[in-house]
Amino acid sequence: MRNGMRALGVLGSALLVSACAGAEEREYTLPDTFCGVDMDQELYAPLFPNGSELDAEQVFKDFTTDPLRQCRLSVDGEVFVAADASGTVSFDRWELGDLSLDDAETVPGDHEALVWPGVAKAIAPCTVPGPSGEPSITELRVIVEAEHPGDDQESVEALSQIIHPFLAGALEMTPCQEHGEG
Repeated sequence: MRNGMRALGVLGSALLVSACAGAEEREYTLPDTFCGVDMDQELYAPLFPNGSELDAEQVFKDFTTDPLRQCRLSVDGEVFVAADASGTVSFDRWELGDLSLDDAETVPGDHEALVWPGVAKAIAPCTVPGPSGEPSITELRVIVEAEHPGDDQESVEALSQIIHPFLAGALEMTPCQEHGEG
């Protein structure tokens, strides 16, 4: 009898582990773009967690009327990526909040970019004339915050891979005098 109970316990544990293992898969299809920005899917795939239902609450579109965009991606109701693009002026360019420049890693590329575990920021020149003809912004800043992957080093690596292509895509959508038709 005792061996039978052990066998049932082992079988129950095995079923529980296999049921949990099924939840450890990505059951949804990755989007064709990352927040509306065209880039190689292999670059942003590491940011997408396991789960069954992906929802893109907002995605970037044409910036011709407003150089500010936000994107929120969630899986099974939990936001895992928040990305923003906004025009800025040089005095508030990084807006660090709880982050420290001392803890940032520089990401080499065409523009200034910094990365921390869970956060990447990049800035490029982007002059957009305001209604009076004077520049309303002088730089475009993109920020990507990602909950996944959770490991600090993996997070820094994944965010370092996407920040420059993400900024480049946002610049293509923005009517910068340096980058667009403005």
